[in-house]
Amino acid sequence: MTLAGPARRVFLAVLTVAVAIVVGLGLLEGLTRLFFPAFDPSGRFDLGHPVGSLTLGTPGTSARQVKNTGDYDVAVRFNHHGLRDDKDIAGATSGDLVFVGDSFTWGWGVEAMERFSDRVQALTGRRVFNLATPTDIAGYAALLDYAQSLGARIGEVVVALCMENDLSLYDSVDGPPDDPTMNSTGWDWKGWLTARSAAYVLLTTMIQQTPALKALAVGAGVIVPNFDGMGLNTYDARMIDASADQLQALSKRYPTLVVLVPSRALWIGNNRAEEDRVHTALVAALASRGIAVLDLRPLMEAGGTPLGYHFANDGHWNARGHALAAEAIAKCLTKGVEACR
Repeated sequence: MTLAGPARRVFLAVLTVAVAIVVGLGLLEGLTRLFFPAFDPSGRFDLGHPVGSLTLGTPGTSARQVKNTGDYDVAVRFNHHGLRDDKDIAGATSGDLVFVGDSFTWGWGVEAMERFSDRVQALTGRRVFNLATPTDIAGYAALLDYAQSLGARIGEVVVALCMENDLSLYDSVDGPPDDPTMNSTGWDWKGWLTARSAAYVLLTTMIQQTPALKALAVGAGVIVPNFDGMGLNTYDARMIDASADQLQALSKRYPTLVVLVPSRALWIGNNRAEEDRVHTALVAALASRGIAVLDLRPLMEAGGTPLGYHFANDGHWNARGHALAAEAIAKCLTKGVEACR
C-alpha cells in the first residue's frame, strides 16, 4: 500500500523532523563527550556484578562517583573480588577487623581513606577490611560467607546498621513488607539516561546547581527533594525482633559490634515520634540479646546539628560524619566490645 498526496507529504515531514531530532541529539551527545568528558557516564562506577545474592562492583575497575548536585566527586576502585578495598579479604586473619554494612560503610560519596573503616584502622593500628555493598542484614551475613569462601579467617566484626532501611521481617512467615519502589514495573528513564547520556548528565547538573531551575524541576515533580526520599519506619514489634534475631545470629558466629546509623527522620519530617520509638526499641532488643551496641545518635545530637554530618543533597554521611563514627568506634574497640553493651 502506498501513500498518496497529502498523506505522503505529512509522512515525509514527520520523518524529516524525526531524523533531524535524532541527528541533533546524537550531535549534542557527541559534542558533550568531546568538550565535557567529565560528564561522560561511561567513567562512572557500577555496582552490577552478581555474586550469589549480592551485587558488587565490577572487579578490577576504577571509576568515579559523582553527584550532579555537586555534593561529591570521588574515586572508586574495586579489587579483583568486586570490593572497594585495597586489601585482599582472602588474607584476613582472626586478629583483623572486618567491617560489613551497606552504602554508609561502603563510603558513598567520600574517598576510601575518609570512610570510618579506614579511619578506624589509622586510629587503632589494626588492619581493617571493608566488606560492604548496598544490601541488608541478611546480605551482611552473605558478605561474611563470601569472605570465608575466599579463604578469610573472620575475627571481630563491626556491623553498621542503617536505621532508614535495614529493619525488616526477616525469616517471617508473612515476609518483609511490600516496597512499591521494588515492585514497580515502570521504565526508570532517569536511571537509563544517567547511565548512558553525557548530555543528560550535563543538563541535570546545570539544573541541580541553578536554584531557579531546580525549583521549577521540583515543582514539576521531575526532581524529588532529598528528604522526600527518606525511608520511614513504622513500629512493628515483629520487625524489631526479626532484625535483632538476625544480628544475634551473627554475634554467635563472630565477636560483633553493631553500630547504629541513625535515621535522618529522627530529626526532620512528621515521623519523628515513630522513629524515636523504633530506634529506642531496637537498642533495647539488641541489649537484651547481649549484643554489643554503639548508638551514634547521642553523639550526633550532642552538637545540636545532627543533619550536618550528612551531605546537603544526599542522605549519606559526609567526611565529618565518618570521622565522628570512626572516633566513637575506635574508642569502643579499644575498651573492648564488652564495654559497649
